[in-house]
Amino acid sequence: MAETVLWDDPPDFSNLPQAKIAWSMPIYGPVPSGVYQNHLAVASFASRYMKVNDVGSIPIVGVTDKMYLHSASNTLVRQFLESDCTHLFWSEMDMMMPFYTIPALLSHDVPISSGVYFLRQGGGQPCLYMSTEDKSVNSGVYGLLPVSVFPEDSRFKVHCPGFGCVLFKREVFENIEPPWFDLKEGWDNEKSTKTGYGQDVFFYSKVKDAGIDVWIDSSIHCVQVDIKYVSIVDYRDKIQADDFKANGYIIESEGVGRMKEANIPA
Repeated sequence: MAETVLWDDPPDFSNLPQAKIAWSMPIYGPVPSGVYQNHLAVASFASRYMKVNDVGSIPIVGVTDKMYLHSASNTLVRQFLESDCTHLFWSEMDMMMPFYTIPALLSHDVPISSGVYFLRQGGGQPCLYMSTEDKSVNSGVYGLLPVSVFPEDSRFKVHCPGFGCVLFKREVFENIEPPWFDLKEGWDNEKSTKTGYGQDVFFYSKVKDAGIDVWIDSSIHCVQVDIKYVSIVDYRDKIQADDFKANGYIIESEGVGRMKEANIPA
């Protein structure tokens, strides 16, 4: 299994905020057995400190078609807001995480707190993005550029961390007008590239407009399950390679993190 940076062993979460947490995971296919077992362990450990609840009666939205994933996500948020839960933990069907993830994220007591995971077949690229006002760069419809380098055991802010391992306070969804999610992904046959945007980019653009901070606990290293495990090990191999060049943001560990751009293509 991939290496993970742990908190205290066992972690000390004796002074957590009071919470009743709903767990949401909209899916569009079978969940790998390892992910299922991992999530049971995460929920079991979290239940020592708080109540963890299932939310949603229609988590499966097809087997091969992602087209309506955003519709299921909106439904899950509505069902969460109809409950008396204080927080919503969001994970994905291909994500494995440390057993202490939920209380660790809760301990920061911020509106949005996320761990770190790495893109499928991305060579160790973290799923962390920062907003840029420079539209001359290849930053997509919402002006996002990837984070290339980050401190592995720190807290810092980003604009978009994906939805693989993130904890939300209830107020986040209460303060953003629905729909919270939309999905407009397409494919350009001539360029063989994706077009449009995913539901996470759409959501976090609303978060930014609402002035809500997104915090990363980069000691929580998650594993993306693809044809192999994609993890912090791949990231370390990437940035230690002789030919590595940062072509996104570099986040340095100074207080809560200092951000600078490096080698951004014009």
